[in-house]
Amino acid sequence: LMLSGCTSGSTSGSVVTEVSNASEVSETSAASQDAEGTSEGAPEAPQGAGTPLTAADIRDGSYEITVDSSSTMFNITKCTLNVSNGKMTAVMTMGGKGYRYLYMGTGEEAVAADESEYIPYVEDADGAHTFTVPVDALDEGIACAAFSNKKEKWYERTLVFRSDSLPADAIDNPSMKTAEDLGIADGEYTVEVTLS
Repeated sequence: LMLSGCTSGSTSGSVVTEVSNASEVSETSAASQDAEGTSEGAPEAPQGAGTPLTAADIRDGSYEITVDSSSTMFNITKCTLNVSNGKMTAVMTMGGKGYRYLYMGTGEEAVAADESEYIPYVEDADGAHTFTVPVDALDEGIACAAFSNKKEKWYERTLVFRSDSLPADAIDNPSMKTAEDLGIADGEYTVEVTLS
């Protein structure tokens, strides 16, 4: 379903809002929806994920991470999560060059925002477009608006940065203990295990 609103901003254009419930999309609106607005619905958090993880839960460093997107047209081919001093940013490498700006928020918020708040692409050494975005938490849906070069519109996306794609030693969880932490001597032990 496309909802468009006219604005006066030079890069604001209109906003395309995507509905994740396919039953709400009429045949008329579905037929008029262009490929760039195609949506499969907002991605879900990883299986078994509990409370979203913040920078406080992850050791400082750079990690390759998987990002799920609500649209196949917003194709992220690679993503590096950088954690430092209690903050996280992600460098997303795109599979195409169709977007000029990103805005971390809804399309309406992007239209109302000052252009200085937009995140422009940067070309990497291979000529691919990359966007460096702030990440508040992993394993939860984050609203992201992408400004299309071709359509001159903001397209709304939802991104989920997946903690289950990080190496185990990246998670800084005080409740996780090693044999060394517990002072367990070498040997064989029988333990009770609950799997869910």
